[in-house]
Amino acid sequence: MSPDDEVVRYNDLSAAGQDVFDQALRADGIATVNSSPPDFDYPDDTMDYTYVERSGTIYTIGTGSNPCRVCAFVEPLGIVVGLAGVILLLSGVYRLISRETDAT
Repeated sequence: MSPDDEVVRYNDLSAAGQDVFDQALRADGIATVNSSPPDFDYPDDTMDYTYVERSGTIYTIGTGSNPCRVCAFVEPLGIVVGLAGVILLLSGVYRLISRETDAT
């Protein structure tokens, strides 16, 4: 930390900023949150650091953003597509077995 760095007092953070700070403190340093309080900057491919003073201790808060905005939908979509594939596979196996049974 250089003498030119600005230090923000915890009490000057917004309620959402305090919540993010508290989550990171409880998580022993790393917290992933879905909110973006205006107290911090969120660059796409780097980290931004904010210095926060609380009870006489200065903490460094590193923030960034996940450039993948649709990632939250990709995993559930993959599960649905996988289930549809299993259903189609089982349907095909059932039809194959039914035809073999009818032929005998």
